[in-house]
Amino acid sequence: MNWILRIVMGLLGLAFLAGLLVALGLYMVFATIRWLLTGRKPQVVMVWQQFSALRKGARWGGQRGFEAGFEAQRQDDIVDVEVREVVDDAPRLPPHQPR
Repeated sequence: MNWILRIVMGLLGLAFLAGLLVALGLYMVFATIRWLLTGRKPQVVMVWQQFSALRKGARWGGQRGFEAGFEAQRQDDIVDVEVREVVDDAPRLPPHQPR
């Protein structure tokens, strides 16, 4: 009786694992199609890219709050922006074409 229970539990575990793999595959297909149609990367890709950039920019004993290769902005570098009126009928740029 004990070996039957082990076989059943093993099959249930395999079925659960197969279900997870199918769900992951369906999500990957959905995310890829949405990426191609909208041009926006999936959130998983964005988080992974940020994590990789953070890991590459990390330095032992470096200054905190600044990325590698960038210095703190000085106060005399700040420039005020020019104000202009936004008109609804203004000509628009063509939509961005993803590469």
